[in-house]
Amino acid sequence: MNVRRLSITAALAVALALPSWADPLPAEIEDMLARNDFASARAALAQLATDEGEAEVHYRYGALLLQGQGGPRTPGEAATQLEAAVAQQHDAATLVLARLYLTGAAAGVARDPERAVELLSALADREHAEGQYYLGLLYQAGTGLPQDVSQAVALLTASAEAGFTEAQYELSRVLARDDSAETDPAAALKWLRSAAEGGHAQAQTFLANALETGQGAPQDRIEALRWFRRAAEGGVPLAQRVLGTKHLLGVDGAEPNPDEALRWLTLAAEANEIGAMQNLGLAYGGDHGVPRDDDRALMWYGRASEAGLGRASYAVAQYYEAGRGFPVDLKTAAQFYRLAHEQGDLRGALRLGYLTGQGALDRFVPPHFAVDWTLAAAREGDDGARGWLESQADEGLRGAQTAYGQLLLEEPDRAESAVIYLGRAAQAGDAVAQFELGTLYTIGRGVALDYVSGHTWLNIAATSGHRQAAETRDVIANLMTPEQVAEAQSATREFFAAVAGQDPDAIAPNGTD
Repeated sequence: MNVRRLSITAALAVALALPSWADPLPAEIEDMLARNDFASARAALAQLATDEGEAEVHYRYGALLLQGQGGPRTPGEAATQLEAAVAQQHDAATLVLARLYLTGAAAGVARDPERAVELLSALADREHAEGQYYLGLLYQAGTGLPQDVSQAVALLTASAEAGFTEAQYELSRVLARDDSAETDPAAALKWLRSAAEGGHAQAQTFLANALETGQGAPQDRIEALRWFRRAAEGGVPLAQRVLGTKHLLGVDGAEPNPDEALRWLTLAAEANEIGAMQNLGLAYGGDHGVPRDDDRALMWYGRASEAGLGRASYAVAQYYEAGRGFPVDLKTAAQFYRLAHEQGDLRGALRLGYLTGQGALDRFVPPHFAVDWTLAAAREGDDGARGWLESQADEGLRGAQTAYGQLLLEEPDRAESAVIYLGRAAQAGDAVAQFELGTLYTIGRGVALDYVSGHTWLNIAATSGHRQAAETRDVIANLMTPEQVAEAQSATREFFAAVAGQDPDAIAPNGTD
């Protein structure tokens, strides 16, 4: 796990909220800070930040310099002031400086994990819960010191027992890992619940999921719903999406409530939660009690598609194919079906195959682009796709010949017909067909068993770039006599010579055994 590199502004926001152990600042400076008169406070603190200055003065002055409040941001001088406070064992300054060194260049200083370890170790020795937590993360990641998961667990446990919710959550994650010697599912659940009860929104989400699925906890969908709601209210997009979806469907104890569903799904979608975008598209499609709004549905499907969600791209394609909200646009539909397939939704290829078989894409898609899609549809039993493949194969489209040959090989008693189509494609230079044909000769399927012909076609396929062909060819060569191998190599040279229009004796053997 990578150590979290929080922004310096965020780091200071946390650290400055901690109670200071030192004497308070002079009342007039506290008043300046309370009124956000940072320029005056900065000037006053600069006067007090001498070598004998109070730790709190160095700390608060360093914070202003680091945040650029009341003047330019000067990280180097800020680090110097924080170091002066650290020398007086000022906990908040020690924590901020450690995080500063872990952030490094983005904060304007050289990254120094080893110094961060020293600072956090000092805090851990003083039983500072947040210091223990960050040092535990460093041990877990092996940053600034050797990796030691056992020591990480010990530090995280100490921090968790002191009530630090971030440590409770991280500890639950470490103890839940199956590949760790520290695995302890019961303890993981205990600390996950502690973090959730302490207001940790991510812990609330994971606790809800554990309760809903029964993973490590007794299944309790009603309690899970309560935790999803708390996490959603805490701003976790995943929880907002889950809660919104439950209200949309009216499941797991959530009342059907379209307004609540849209509210939570919209919050999640606006935070770029892809699943929420998809579910908003479904909702505005007119199901589950939400009035149909094709424009909004397409907008949310489109955003999810842009984020890489294949099923959203498929939905967009369906809208264009059906002409929902605008005229039918098969060209754009085909583009989105293809995108859906590229994004992992196999339905995209099937639908393209069906449309190709119907002739619906003839004006938009060159035949050689459509072969793979149509083969997929034909394998699913679509007669139109099968007929298109056969027709294109008969017209001489090489890719269609290979695909149709492969389709025939998958059917009983059609191997001889498959050989005809694969042979045409192989002669035309298709490496896949060459490999298939060579394999058929080596097992005597659809053709008479013939190691010489098999070796020849496998050698040609290997030379044409087929990765598996060379390995299969070498296996077959072990079953052949030297004379047969020489004959196959000669046939290979003749094939490539014919392709190149050269004398075969001038071409060196390919794949010499």
